[in-house]
Amino acid sequence: MSTSRAGIEFGNGFFGAQRLGYAELVFAQMFVWGLGDAASTLLAFSISGNLALEANPIARTVLLHEPLLLLVLKGAVAAVVGITLIEFRDTVTGVPLWRAWMFGVLALGTAVVFSNFYVGFSMLA
Repeated sequence: MSTSRAGIEFGNGFFGAQRLGYAELVFAQMFVWGLGDAASTLLAFSISGNLALEANPIARTVLLHEPLLLLVLKGAVAAVVGITLIEFRDTVTGVPLWRAWMFGVLALGTAVVFSNFYVGFSMLA
């Protein structure tokens, strides 16, 4: 069953959820890889205080000098990637299995965020 609103079709997907559109997937990427990754990295670093746990050398350098700049750095990178993905929407959606690729990158980012939280909270125990 699908409904129409302003000429846009909304179909029922998995468990009756609406199928995510391109813009929603891009926003989710930006949210997870920008805010989610930065916040979970800051949490893990603030609890552990160990720079060696950070795999990204640029993030490690930023954490060494001014940890809150990590939010700015990751937010800026996420914004550039999001703007680029929106600008090249036709190219991206022309690639076979583009939706699976976007969900794969989103799942990887979610795993990174959960990994950061795990590292941070395991240091508390």
